[in-house]
Amino acid sequence: MARFEKLQELFAIFCRTREVRSLVSLCEEMDASQATVKRLISFLREQRGLDIKFDREQGGYRLERGPADPNAAVLLGLSGREIAALLEAEALLEQIPPGFMRDETEKVRARLGRVRQQALGKGDIKNRVRLKMTQLRATSADAFETVLAALRSRRRLEFAYRSRSREEELTRTCSPLRLTFYRSNWYLAAWCHQNEDLRIFSVDRIKKPRCIPVKVYDPPDGHVAAELDSSYGIFIGKADKVAVLRFNDRAARWVGEEEWHPDVQSEPQADGGVILRIPYRHDTELVMDILRYGPNVEVLGPVSLRESVGKALAQAARLYASSG
Repeated sequence: MARFEKLQELFAIFCRTREVRSLVSLCEEMDASQATVKRLISFLREQRGLDIKFDREQGGYRLERGPADPNAAVLLGLSGREIAALLEAEALLEQIPPGFMRDETEKVRARLGRVRQQALGKGDIKNRVRLKMTQLRATSADAFETVLAALRSRRRLEFAYRSRSREEELTRTCSPLRLTFYRSNWYLAAWCHQNEDLRIFSVDRIKKPRCIPVKVYDPPDGHVAAELDSSYGIFIGKADKVAVLRFNDRAARWVGEEEWHPDVQSEPQADGGVILRIPYRHDTELVMDILRYGPNVEVLGPVSLRESVGKALAQAARLYASSG
């Protein structure tokens, strides 16, 4: 049995009873040696902070605190990633503004809260763990509910939309296909009937939406995934270029732990750096992410991407030079 499973088993034994358990009885129940059980007890004490006391008079061990202990995740078998996902899901649901959706998700939030208490205890862990979603845009609760209702009912959606790249407000009729929470904001992928093509709409820019009693148009099988999932970022379009980025050894420490794209190719370098090959179509978002690394990354190709990044850096350099 794996060590983790043994830890679960031992913790479960202590949680089932308040009576003192001798080392011999623990070994027999777990089918383990005394040395193994002692090591597991030491681990639970030192690495998980469990208050396991040895009672000299009765010659055995007892858990001073019950299953509500903040480290009960050991018993539930939750991994670090699962605990992180639990906290993220709860924090994300807490961002829903007052209204229909918040009322509808009340039971879900309550259940998540109970699971968190079972896993992490009834202490103030929620107050000591924060999920900060920076640059969160203000989305109308009514607009969000209408978009969600159209998705759920498979009906078309009509709304006024003004993108950030133009001042003109246009009326759009679309078939909503996918709602995505990306980088702290909601985006609607939909088939735009004015353009007869897929489009991405930022939900915070959607005004006066209403459901139309007309069934949505479904693009051909595989078309949506190909257009939405193959390229870098939130933009639509099949990837037709590959960015070749060389990060130095300093940046490689973080880059190697980031998921830039599901199909990224990573090539570690002899000097400690790394080369990433990232499929993309539009370079707007990619350029912004590259600029975050400043002098720690170089665009090796394609030439168009290298020129875009170089131009942005040159403009920034001129701005700061003029301020001196």
